[in-house]
Amino acid sequence: MFIAGDAAHLWIPHAGYGMNAGIADAANLAWKLAAVLNGWAAPALLDAYQAERQPITDQVSQFAFAMAKEVSQQRREIPADIERCDAVGEATRARIGKEAYDLYVQQQCCGGLNFGYFYAGSPIIAYDGSGQPAYSMGRFESSSVPGCRAPHFWLPDGRSLYDALGDGYSLIRFVPDISVSGLVEAAARWRMPLSVLDVDDAQAAELYARALVLVRPDRHVAWRGNDEPAAPMDLINRVRGAYLMPVNKAA
Repeated sequence: MFIAGDAAHLWIPHAGYGMNAGIADAANLAWKLAAVLNGWAAPALLDAYQAERQPITDQVSQFAFAMAKEVSQQRREIPADIERCDAVGEATRARIGKEAYDLYVQQQCCGGLNFGYFYAGSPIIAYDGSGQPAYSMGRFESSSVPGCRAPHFWLPDGRSLYDALGDGYSLIRFVPDISVSGLVEAAARWRMPLSVLDVDDAQAAELYARALVLVRPDRHVAWRGNDEPAAPMDLINRVRGAYLMPVNKAA
């Protein structure tokens, strides 16, 4: 049994992040359930759901509470001269307006919450030692560092990258002569859906910083490198949850 959305999040509703985080919970859990039910992922893959999502929702909870305190404090401390019809009043209104904007833009334009969060300690992601970029609820930096959401770009034929990626795992290849047969064969051994997408775009290649990038069904980066890994099966087993030990199981 799994819980998601408001059933899993105990936080005040201020900022309205519950629906955003709830949809992200469902998207994270849905592909994992499908993978196990379709037989190509180990049942222990499902244990990665809490490992990935709980740190994100804890972070959102803390931010929503801090934002509520800031808004309440601002309302209590509105100076009396805010209505003055002179330079002092204008300066006060400008300052209060800037403070209100900085608070509410993170609520109304929360690109960081929707696209900037990353999974920093997932057992089904192969990290490479690179640090994920910082983000706020309102702003984020696209990155191909494992755990981050794969940066979006438009393909030369006009399609969205996300539309071109498969329903399963996708391997984006920016250098077409790099062999990926080991990964393809390892995935096929477990009937794990893996598509290879060759991209000829110098700007996108620079953005992704690696010649090969493995993207999960939820569009988060699972692995990246400039060559196929020496042990392709080890990587495939990691991303499909085969190396996870089941937890919270009755003896």
